[in-house]
Amino acid sequence: MATHIRVLMIMVLVIGVTGCGGGDALPGNERLLDAFEQGRTGVWVSGHGTVAQLIGDETRAGEAHQRMVVDVGDGSLDLIVRHSLEQSRRVPVEQGDVVAFQGRYEWNGRGGAIGFTHQDPEQPGGGGWVRHEGTIYD
Repeated sequence: MATHIRVLMIMVLVIGVTGCGGGDALPGNERLLDAFEQGRTGVWVSGHGTVAQLIGDETRAGEAHQRMVVDVGDGSLDLIVRHSLEQSRRVPVEQGDVVAFQGRYEWNGRGGAIGFTHQDPEQPGGGGWVRHEGTIYD
């Protein structure tokens, strides 16, 4: 019986240290999923997901962007997160990492994309960001 209690205590400790993302709560995906289902574009959203794939950097309008495919909603939605390398620093992610984000959602039939993940005082909430392992990249 004492062994079971020790194992349970160790499990609680491990979950408490690693399962909470360093104390940062993950934002919900409800607004993002609603925007996808309704085909809305230009909507500011927050959310989180697992990096499914790292795709090459891209230059848009003369600005370099880091790109990653993020699985949101337990496999029900994949979207591309485009993170400006001109406005912020590169997020050191790997496939399988969990990220949280805030930015402007652009709909497409494959899932959509999140952009504007950088600080901008003229945007809702001061702009966007990507959070990885407790560090905010904005």
